Amino acid sequence: MDVAADRLQAALRLRSAVESTPGGVGSPDISVARILFELAGAVPYQNAALSWWDPVTGTHRTSASLGYRADSIDVVNKCMPLHPLFPQLRERALPMRLFDVPAQMQTGPVFDLIFSHNFSDGLTQCLHTRNGRYIGMLNMSTTGGRRFDDLSVATVTLLSDMLAEALDPLARRAPTPPRVGPDEAALVVASDGSVRAMTADAPTDLFSAGTPGGRVARDVAASGRSSGLVFVGAGTVLRVRMDPVRSGGTLVVCCPDDPPMELTAREAEVLALLPTGASNREIAAHLRIGTATVATHLERILRKIDAPNRTAAAATAARWGLTAI
Repeated sequence: MDVAADRLQAALRLRSAVESTPGGVGSPDISVARILFELAGAVPYQNAALSWWDPVTGTHRTSASLGYRADSIDVVNKCMPLHPLFPQLRERALPMRLFDVPAQMQTGPVFDLIFSHNFSDGLTQCLHTRNGRYIGMLNMSTTGGRRFDDLSVATVTLLSDMLAEALDPLARRAPTPPRVGPDEAALVVASDGSVRAMTADAPTDLFSAGTPGGRVARDVAASGRSSGLVFVGAGTVLRVRMDPVRSGGTLVVCCPDDPPMELTAREAEVLALLPTGASNREIAAHLRIGTATVATHLERILRKIDAPNRTAAAATAARWGLTAI
């Protein structure tokens, strides 16, 4: 029996299973945990975990773990990025074994954990999308004197893009992957309403479950159609693009913008409320201003956008995609 050939075939079968699954990773037919389980046939390990990078908190969060105690993987998630070798590991995007680390660098909480828990060896792989976006990391360990051989390193390298896809909520979109510009913030609203930031400045609170933003994201996912909106509220104007993603979620990409037609931020808020059918009194209560102030704002709004009446202004707001938050 050729053990090396069997392990390589297991790796190729795993890749083929993921690539041929309708909907890709995250569909009901294949999960991150299952991928981690199947990976053991290609890379023998005793413990393994896939952790995704949360850019808002600056920490890793466990997506799936097999064998590790919860406190152990917590230490890895929190302390691995603090090790002096981690920037090199993340930049090179190649696997690193414990015994490839110079002895003088085998220090800190992660290595203390390895030695105190009698792990024999460890292997870490930083995961990136094909366009270089950092997604998270794979960590594995062995016990009983076993070590990761060169074939393990080669196999993890072979499967690294597939493992990155397993963690990436934007993977396997059609027809092309989304683009996020340098001045844009991005997040994903999952089918269960949970929100995952994709950039450090993502306004996750505006799209949580029960918020207007969360409801719009749910509607976009249900319709399967992209939508462009302008969110206004609390003095903020955000131009928002929403695209449905796999597993019923929604990608939200947004950036600050100026109100249209030289409106003030407050006037934009008033205008955004008109399509809801709110009266002046209801708008005043929502914005915590007086009804006379609302009437003054409406007068200026009609003049600036060249609308003959309130109904026409509401239609314009709907056409622009103005949404109160």
